[in-house]
Amino acid sequence: MNINIKKNKLSNNFLDYFSLFILSAIWGSSFLFIKISVETIPPSVLTFLRLLIASFFLIIYLKIFTNIRIFEKKKFKQMILIAVLGNVIPFNLIAWSETNIDSVVAACLIGMMPIFTYIISNFFNPNEKINIRIFFGLIVSFFGMCFLIFNENNFSTYSVDFISNLLVVLAAISYAVSANYVRKFRNTSALQVATSSTIIATVISLPVFLCFLFINETEDYISIFRLISVKSSISCLVLGLLCTGFAVVVFFRLIKNQGPGFASQSNFFIPVFGIIWSYIFLDENLTLKLYLSTILIVAGLFFIHYGRKLNQKIQ
Repeated sequence: MNINIKKNKLSNNFLDYFSLFILSAIWGSSFLFIKISVETIPPSVLTFLRLLIASFFLIIYLKIFTNIRIFEKKKFKQMILIAVLGNVIPFNLIAWSETNIDSVVAACLIGMMPIFTYIISNFFNPNEKINIRIFFGLIVSFFGMCFLIFNENNFSTYSVDFISNLLVVLAAISYAVSANYVRKFRNTSALQVATSSTIIATVISLPVFLCFLFINETEDYISIFRLISVKSSISCLVLGLLCTGFAVVVFFRLIKNQGPGFASQSNFFIPVFGIIWSYIFLDENLTLKLYLSTILIVAGLFFIHYGRKLNQKIQ
């Protein structure tokens, strides 16, 4: 009896670690699909379509596989803030940035998100203390970020590359603020929060999408859809279904099985998979500087993660 329980536990743990690996690979690939999509799809249009596709996926999943309600009226206003900070702003910023920079750069810079999450939580949570590991992790990761953002070609703060890099950093900060705000919903299903915020984000993105169409003449915006390539269309579909909808389900399944700390470890490998996918499919320029920056950012993230674990043991 005990042997069977141990086997089941080992099997479940293996499945969760495999899911963590797959989740990192999926989220790492989102920057690849964004890059391909924005070749012929305008960023604001891509954001709306991505959210719309993900919303349909999550609604169907909730209706078929769970008994969770999509909305709670009492928390609707708070959901709007999560939708804006966790979806609308970062999705738009990353899409716009990738019209100018390589997907691999965006993937590496977004690796700063957990670090910004810690910094923000440190201001509002008195139990968060900066020990030597955390301090070292912050210094190392910020050095890696600055090393990647600034180079001899974009040292001017007015250069297109610098501004595009900065947009990704702002997207990471927006994600971080949203992640801290989501902690207020501890008594609410995480999957419900994700689904309702995605639907609200879709509705909020609709006016932006329509404005983009109506500021052009009729012939112009019709031609926009005619010019969308099959490759970009498929990438947009995969981005909505796999990288946004399905990834959310996997992420919250990991939270349920192993806890948020385990699930958040997917952030360690997103920049790594960003490099792998860009090398295989986009043949982007992978410089020594990019590798070093990624190593510094991920190393900083590891130090912060284990520094926080040390704090938890002391408490």
